[in-house]
Amino acid sequence: MVQFYAGFDFYRSAISNLKNRIADMNLLVVIGTSAAYFYSVFVFLFPHLFPVDMRNLYFDGAAAIITFVLLGRYLESRSRNKASDFMKKLLSLKPEKATILVDGKEIDVPIENIVVGDAVIVRAGEKIPVDGVIISGSAEIDQSMVTGESVPVLKKEGDTVIGGTVNTNGYLVIRAEKTGKDSFVSQMIKLLSEAQEKKPPIGRLADKIVAIFVPAIMIVSILTFDVWYILDRPDIAFLSAVSVLIIACPCALGIATPIAVVASVGRGAKEGILIKNPEMVERINSIDTVIFDKTGTLTEGKPSVIKKMIKNENLLSVAYPLLKSSSHPVSQAVLPYIPETGIKAEDIKSVPGKGIKGKVNGMEVIIGNSVFLSENGYTAEASSGYTELLIGVDGTVVAQFLLEDRLKDEAKRVVSKLKKMGFQTVLLTGDKEDAGKKVCETLNIDECYYQLLPEEKYEIVKEKQKKGKKVAFVGDGINDAPSMAVSDVGIAVLQATDIAKEAGDIILIKKDLRLLLKAINLSKQSFKIIKQNLFWAYVYNLIGIPVAAGILYSFGIMLKPVLAGIAMSFSSVTVVLNALRIQFKNLEE
Repeated sequence: MVQFYAGFDFYRSAISNLKNRIADMNLLVVIGTSAAYFYSVFVFLFPHLFPVDMRNLYFDGAAAIITFVLLGRYLESRSRNKASDFMKKLLSLKPEKATILVDGKEIDVPIENIVVGDAVIVRAGEKIPVDGVIISGSAEIDQSMVTGESVPVLKKEGDTVIGGTVNTNGYLVIRAEKTGKDSFVSQMIKLLSEAQEKKPPIGRLADKIVAIFVPAIMIVSILTFDVWYILDRPDIAFLSAVSVLIIACPCALGIATPIAVVASVGRGAKEGILIKNPEMVERINSIDTVIFDKTGTLTEGKPSVIKKMIKNENLLSVAYPLLKSSSHPVSQAVLPYIPETGIKAEDIKSVPGKGIKGKVNGMEVIIGNSVFLSENGYTAEASSGYTELLIGVDGTVVAQFLLEDRLKDEAKRVVSKLKKMGFQTVLLTGDKEDAGKKVCETLNIDECYYQLLPEEKYEIVKEKQKKGKKVAFVGDGINDAPSMAVSDVGIAVLQATDIAKEAGDIILIKKDLRLLLKAINLSKQSFKIIKQNLFWAYVYNLIGIPVAAGILYSFGIMLKPVLAGIAMSFSSVTVVLNALRIQFKNLEE
């Protein structure tokens, strides 16, 4: 019953693999247990054909071996499932139904029926069913499951939201932008699944070794039998040959790399690090140069007011309708500092690269840089090193705002930590020289290049590689995609465009540049555990096979097949448990 029912999967897999000229652990289990089982059958039916000292039955041994191997697989499977828990949680994020607005009426539909452009209603406490843009309402959104942010984030009209996150306290109407397989969560699940199926080069090396390991063990088993038989110990010959087959099952070798990859990809996803290509686990260990894009990577990616000079508070409000009509990031950054008014602007004219002007309540209003105001008869002084916005009303400058794209709070710590870890740091930016230099000086970056076109960034990365450097490129925009693709490791940050995400090997899905340090530490820890797993798997076989062959028999030590089965299962479980340590490693170091 145990041999052919519980062990049926071993026979089926072994025969199937043999048809494809593959010899694996299933073949060793089948040959070893079948030898013990059928030997026992013949001894039981025809005892007179065997010498007295060879009339032993090994039914219990064969059954125990199959039991322990299956137990090992069960424990391994449970451990794999633990490593993939994050993916299961992702799958449970989206609701089954959603409410959409059609001709002013609310209709409940299955989530798979929502199409791009639909207006979706999300009430307080409900999960957001699709990726989209808020067209009405505001609310605090719990994004902890997707981005890891512990505090709900305020989202208002015009902001994007991710499917699977939770509306904690408001009423929202969202225009669906991405649905089904195109949504953020679906893409994340797809990338995680693909990543867990891939192996780094060191894992493929282990596969090649396993391919020749099984035939080699079968030869060792035959030689073991022959040697003991020649020494006139046929009883030991049989036991030792079977023990060699059982203890050498290459389970530990076969799962040493995959289980570590599964565990590291799962831990990364939990931290907000999406590892698209597990080869990075190995490749990142050879990196010696980290190249950063500036805007949106080291900086917030949008201008912020750092200084304001109000010369006429009373006239300031007339600028509100003109600023409100502009979608320029600088105008939007200044708008919160202007008193709101219901007056409308007329005769609006926008001048690209300079500013905007129009009429408000019969007064001339001009908003823009110092050059634009000077051209229109205003006395305005330029401020170097900052983006500026001046407001002029009827010939008088009433306010001046200085803005800059602020560095992320964690940028200085990240660059400093990278330098301490021995990495050379480089900045490549398309921004003007004074803005680039300011960032480099503030962050103490080793090398800086300014006013670059995308192809020039690409060429600099290639030049570094020609000099023997191993480069990681961290960026977020379309212009970063070529450099990211050609680099040894491409890392895309949260706000990265779709093209940049496609080019990147690792995606940081939280607004925290410290994830870069965590990604590096995770890769190093994962590679270390893979090497540990392979080392102990080899050591186990190096010690176990000679013992199973009877090398210690003269000291009274004989490894029976059932004990070999226990040892083999224990080795596999040990490898799995070692891999799961990745889940508890401190990545802040």
